[in-house]
Amino acid sequence: MATAEHDASFVPALADLLVSRLRDAPEGSYSHAVMSDSVLARRKIMEEAFEVCLELGEPSVDRQRLADEAADVVFHLLCGLTAAGVAWADVERVLVARHERGAR
Repeated sequence: MATAEHDASFVPALADLLVSRLRDAPEGSYSHAVMSDSVLARRKIMEEAFEVCLELGEPSVDRQRLADEAADVVFHLLCGLTAAGVAWADVERVLVARHERGAR
């Protein structure tokens, strides 16, 4: 059950932070490194998605490990989207439009 402090999504705030990291290029920033290297971004997205798939394939899913791996996917996906100039709001608009037209 969600609590009041967890009702709002953190994803938009993270997306905004990534935009600033891409723009400001702070020294030693992992997120900037990922966003500046499309090969690294693609590899990390695939690696983390694969790890989610592995967790989902276990006979008894470790919910915490699955959540950790899913967070890695979302983070790296946001890095890739940010580097490509696609805002999280654009992704949400697509999801809402699909929902409103009754997509499967």
